[in-house]
Amino acid sequence: MKLRAVILAGLCCLLACGPAAAKSQSPAKSHPAKKAAPAENDQETVETAGKVIKEPNAFHGTKWGTPMAAVPDLTVVEKDGQAAYATVDGVVYRIGDAFLGNVVYGFCQDKFAAVMVEYQGAKAHDSIRKFLVGKYTPPVEVEGRPYDLAWPLGNVLIRLEFSKDKNAGTLSYFYQPLFTPCAGPGGTAPQ
Repeated sequence: MKLRAVILAGLCCLLACGPAAAKSQSPAKSHPAKKAAPAENDQETVETAGKVIKEPNAFHGTKWGTPMAAVPDLTVVEKDGQAAYATVDGVVYRIGDAFLGNVVYGFCQDKFAAVMVEYQGAKAHDSIRKFLVGKYTPPVEVEGRPYDLAWPLGNVLIRLEFSKDKNAGTLSYFYQPLFTPCAGPGGTAPQ
């Protein structure tokens, strides 16, 4: 449980500084990324050369902003100020060719705002990375670290972090408008 708390605290800190670091390391493009005007009842889109990308509005069917009580079978494992973290026992997700367990849902002010999923092995890491590249864009390396990747997509920040020493990693999605108020110490807004 303490390991989860440390991982979640680390991810919260990375959320606060990740977008700035990712922007400073973004690769050169022939055309700058632009935000398209959102269509009525449509989520934001991000344009890149040759591809229009819609930011994810959910994680495996659970939409950002869903109240905690509306997600079935959740077990709250930690509360920290306005933030609460919960799991669902026995659920395994598939992303690419990787099967992922140990999913932690993050709620801020009782609204679904983040998810962190642990995975094992370099093969799973590569499969998830390829899936995300195919669905969105090539990632940016955070502070030049090739195993610490980010996809800033409108209001959603996707992070993929892998430790070669532990042969394990974490895939995280943060819906920043809802998560930021709980991303600081004690589940409060970062100072």
